Amino acid sequence: MYSNFDHKMMRRALILALRGRGAVSPNPRVGAVVVGVDGRILAEGWHRQYGGAHAEVDALRRVKPGAAAGGTLYVNLEPCCHYHKTPPCTDAIISSGVTRVVAAITDPYLQVNGAGFKRLQSAGIAVSVGLMAGKAAYLNRGFLSTINQGRAWCAAKTALSLDGKMAAPDGQSKWISGVEARTLAHRLRADHDAVLVGGGTVAADDPELTVRLIRGVNPVRIILSPHAGLPAEGRIASSASQIRTILVVGECWKGSVPPSIEVLRMPEHQSVIDPVELLTRLPSFGVTSVLVEGGAGVLSSFLQAGVLDEISIAYAPSVIGKGLAPFDRFIPESWEDRPRFSVSAVKRYGEEVVVTYHPARRASLPV
Repeated sequence: MYSNFDHKMMRRALILALRGRGAVSPNPRVGAVVVGVDGRILAEGWHRQYGGAHAEVDALRRVKPGAAAGGTLYVNLEPCCHYHKTPPCTDAIISSGVTRVVAAITDPYLQVNGAGFKRLQSAGIAVSVGLMAGKAAYLNRGFLSTINQGRAWCAAKTALSLDGKMAAPDGQSKWISGVEARTLAHRLRADHDAVLVGGGTVAADDPELTVRLIRGVNPVRIILSPHAGLPAEGRIASSASQIRTILVVGECWKGSVPPSIEVLRMPEHQSVIDPVELLTRLPSFGVTSVLVEGGAGVLSSFLQAGVLDEISIAYAPSVIGKGLAPFDRFIPESWEDRPRFSVSAVKRYGEEVVVTYHPARRASLPV
């Protein structure tokens, strides 16, 4: 059904879509390629910033009038057909004269959800859907999660010794993994809207929670600290005016933070903020995907809540012995009800092996 050329063009659309990381949420990442009737690429485009032109329009406005007639548009998500911050992309596509649209997946948003394809077909444009659908869905897992699950996508990452410890008893953990595996961790940060840690981790490690070892946009920093708040002195507080930071506290918290830090007050259940409720509220803050980095209490609570859509673990060739484990505060309701995960990817980074897991029900997701 699809040619090698079709695959090549869709891969290009997916690569273009990634350029919107850190700039378009809560909108999806979308890339588009316009190919002429002779098979030449006429233009490329992507969704560059929230509220700006969508990828299809960004590409088509770079094409000379009439040049796209009879050509093909490749896009990783169904074109919109409604007015919102921008006019419908379907109108621009129809006006361009292209006669074929190849899309990866349907947009499940209520005002689209197949209506964009129907609008194109009613105008006589041939529509093909499903090319590289798995990769396209994973690329926009945050956007899709907000619609399909009603909450932000949630991933976790940690580095462990061979005996499954993330830190020594006193909390010392720098560095379990080598620079290659830490580079992957920074890639994960750049690929999520936000990175989340507990207040205990901030107090103990004074982390930056930024993207440093690669080129990328810093994620929003979310500090989950229901009672203690945030240390006034430290890297997080001192850089909050440059990097968006959200402090999540309980409703009765009475502390104070610099005005540059957003405070999200949430109800507590047995002195713990419900991860499900938090993830449900985050899309309204423009956060559709979260990377949870620790500590053990936070990781355990997110596992307990059943919201970990992905877990990445870097196994280092060392032994800690007595120490802290990432999920040692997790208590399954029963042996039979313990969560099960499937291996989705295994890659070597220097001396470390990084294993990516998905819940068994999502074992087919590509990484």
